[in-house]
Amino acid sequence: MGDNPVTRQRIPNAPEVSVIMPLGPRHEELVTICHALQRLLSPLVNGFEVILVDDCAGALTRAQVEAATSRCPETRAIRLPRRMGEAIALALGAQSARGEILVILDPYLHVALEELPKLLAPLRNGMDLVCAWRSPRRETGLSRLASNGFNALARWLTKIPVHDLNCRVRAMRRQVLDDIPVYGDLHRFLPIFAARRGYRWCEVPVPQQPGKQEVGAFDVRSYLSRFSDLLTLLFLTRFVKRPLHFFGLIGTSSFLMGLAINLSLIYSKVVLGLPVGHRPMLLLGVLLIVVGIQIASIGLLGELLIFTHARDLKDYVIQETLE
Repeated sequence: MGDNPVTRQRIPNAPEVSVIMPLGPRHEELVTICHALQRLLSPLVNGFEVILVDDCAGALTRAQVEAATSRCPETRAIRLPRRMGEAIALALGAQSARGEILVILDPYLHVALEELPKLLAPLRNGMDLVCAWRSPRRETGLSRLASNGFNALARWLTKIPVHDLNCRVRAMRRQVLDDIPVYGDLHRFLPIFAARRGYRWCEVPVPQQPGKQEVGAFDVRSYLSRFSDLLTLLFLTRFVKRPLHFFGLIGTSSFLMGLAINLSLIYSKVVLGLPVGHRPMLLLGVLLIVVGIQIASIGLLGELLIFTHARDLKDYVIQETLE
């Protein structure tokens, strides 16, 4: 994660709210969405803009983007030359946005656009990040079980009470996204990273629209990806500043297992007089000891790097300074 937020100068006549929509293979009709946003946000905020980020989603999406930008004056578009992923599309949209409040919108509309005022209201009451929590959920069977299990594991690992990390609909102050870079699939964990840095955040329950179920419930790659994301989350939230705690635990365990195996072989050789030179357990014991020392050394090198750059590391925000 980044250490210093991006410094931005205030843009004259900038809109208050920037709505960012990363466009993938699935989305509703874009002109209809933009007109609905105009109807909802015009009386609610002091100016808004819509930024469509076409993540190389195809010719049909390109045509809809061109129609939206020509018919809706508040709409701008960014087109990527190849598929870069939602995190990159989101980051590019945020860089192009001019508003101090960013709204990340799911163009497939799992959450109805009419729920946006509920997400914007807590920002006016001091919140920094507001996340939509689809409740009640429309999924059933394996999809619902996988989603509930994923969120439960994230809560257990981080001790942060999140309930719907897979919902991309969020509203936040610009500083949050400036201060917490997103990459890969880690944008889904934005509320966790924000909470650990000290930003004020909350979840707002909103109903999931009928017929807007998640896809990929039977995709094995999706589950493997989510599992690897949880491992990354565990390391980034608990051990990024304490690498020796992580690598030291693994290295010490490996070393002790190897030591126990070799001590048993020494007992067999010295006390019982049994030959051990031909036994595979001897090689396994030596290997575990060597690997354990190497893994622990990685953690020690990480600690040295953290100590060297400790003054430049920053994983907190200052809420207020009184003089």
